[in-house]
Amino acid sequence: MATLRLFANLREIAGTNRVDLDATSVGDALDEAVERYGDKFAATLSTAQVWVNGDQADRSTSVTGNDEIAVIPPVSGGATVLGESTDITRAILTGSLWVTVLVANLISVEALAFAAVGTAIAWLWDMSDTYAMRRTAFQIIPAMAAATAGATAAYRWGETGLAGGLAVGVMITLGWAVVDKTNRSVESLATTTLLAAVAALGTGTLVIVGLRSAAEVAAFLGIAAVAAVAAWAGRRFGGASLDPNLAILLATLAAGIGAGALAESLDMVVMLLAAAVTAGGLIAGRSLGSLVRNGDVLHTVRAPGLLTMLDPAMVGASLWWVSLLLFSAVTS
Repeated sequence: MATLRLFANLREIAGTNRVDLDATSVGDALDEAVERYGDKFAATLSTAQVWVNGDQADRSTSVTGNDEIAVIPPVSGGATVLGESTDITRAILTGSLWVTVLVANLISVEALAFAAVGTAIAWLWDMSDTYAMRRTAFQIIPAMAAATAGATAAYRWGETGLAGGLAVGVMITLGWAVVDKTNRSVESLATTTLLAAVAALGTGTLVIVGLRSAAEVAAFLGIAAVAAVAAWAGRRFGGASLDPNLAILLATLAAGIGAGALAESLDMVVMLLAAAVTAGGLIAGRSLGSLVRNGDVLHTVRAPGLLTMLDPAMVGASLWWVSLLLFSAVTS
């Protein structure tokens, strides 16, 4: 049976985000859903866009029992449903931020910290915008403050500063609920706190790695970039034989070997082992992004947002740092 994924108003009307349907085409699936959920569902469905396994589809598109049909209606408030052309925009925006961080890393650790915080703030803003497609937006200001605290404290006091910056960021997030009643629901507070912690750890650990070696930062940026491209290719062309998560794992391992081979200052064994561990963080980051942006972990459906390719890197940076500490000590 094909799986129908519902978002925004369609999810609210149906009372569920997932429906298993016995259908052989998108049209059959949509007709069966309309029969179940009525005229209001049909009216909203008439303006929705449909994807099958991440590719835009129409009513004539055939489906099998392993396919996921995502139905996303238009939303207000500035968030938009993504079309195929948006992939180019996403690649340009993400690539620009990636290059900025890479160049800053070559200049100085101070510049790296500044660029990392700016990138994290852009990522949080994009997450907030897409999250608002489903719910009232989480509180972005305390999350931004946490990202800044993590990087600044890590630069000033190293690992101890990272711990302190993370604690300060979380406390700011929790304290924000005292003065802002819109942040007092469990879902909003939990989402804000989680993303604040991820942003603080992501920026802080990248700065700490920069204090160790600019080459190790460049290696991570290269590995994360290769993994992001592999995830896109796996979703777009992999089909049933190569899902995006497996593509991330294989690409990360290959990129780790490449980093060790290209840079004399990097140990090949450490790079390979660190890449293997970091692949888990990259996959976890992709799952986190899907959960916040879609309301569910969808591996084969394109998540809304312009900076989705940064989702894996924000989580993966922390595991990259931990892996370097662990394996450098073991192999030295």
